[in-house]
Amino acid sequence: METNESILVRDVVGLDDRRVIGKMRELRVDCDSLAVSHYVVASATTTSPLVLPFDRALSVGDTFVTVQTRENFLPASSAEAQALIAGGFKLVGVDAYSRTGNKLGTVASYEFDPVYGTVTSLKLADGSVYPADTFVFFAPEFVFVDNGAKTAAELRATGTTAAAEIVADEVAEEAVAEVELEEAVAEVALEEAAEEEAAEEVEEAAEEAVEEAEEELEAPELSDEDAQLVELLVGASLVDDVTSEDGAFTAEKGTVLTRAMVYDAISHDALLLLTLGADI
Repeated sequence: METNESILVRDVVGLDDRRVIGKMRELRVDCDSLAVSHYVVASATTTSPLVLPFDRALSVGDTFVTVQTRENFLPASSAEAQALIAGGFKLVGVDAYSRTGNKLGTVASYEFDPVYGTVTSLKLADGSVYPADTFVFFAPEFVFVDNGAKTAAELRATGTTAAAEIVADEVAEEAVAEVELEEAVAEVALEEAAEEEAAEEVEEAAEEAVEEAEEELEAPELSDEDAQLVELLVGASLVDDVTSEDGAFTAEKGTVLTRAMVYDAISHDALLLLTLGADI
């Protein structure tokens, strides 16, 4: 790479002329292509500067800039040459601004590709450098570059996007919380249902065991009246404590009578006491 300053140490040599034609004095830049378009050369033989189109130079070496012949220069008296010398775009000294319209400084120098002429970076007076991918545009009055600062429009768009993302996140979190709550409620319901089912199974098993035990009991010989009384007592609750005269049979208040208990009371002559103490 070359800079607008480093190129100025080069003499221009014509290969066919076999001599130095002049010395690099200035460069001109095309605002549309963002590239060096012409070299302004101080003539070695006259006081009038010469103008060399960039694409007519053969090469930029470390010592000389070479051209094929003196004829590669624009005619010194041509309107194009005179316009480029007097008012061509130099780029150096132009104010640089950001996309947000803030002044960044003044262009102090620039780097360019000596093969294609493309300006590859700008250096401002404060030392800050802006590479080609930050260039917005060049104009004779100023240049604009992207210094990374967001415009008001971008901030508004970012703010809207951020707000939308926050709302979306909140909605997603609420949805997740709702799903988790529903899952927790469903899990509790399943546990309760399982517990109720287990309790019912235990109760049914107990009832079946009682029924089986009662079926296996050997019923005492009873009169029809006592048999009817037994059926009334089974399942009834005691409202008083009951104890047979021999003390062998006892039943506390609140006990729910089973057939086995009634048969036991009968075996100890406590049927009447049981009947009097039961809520039938």
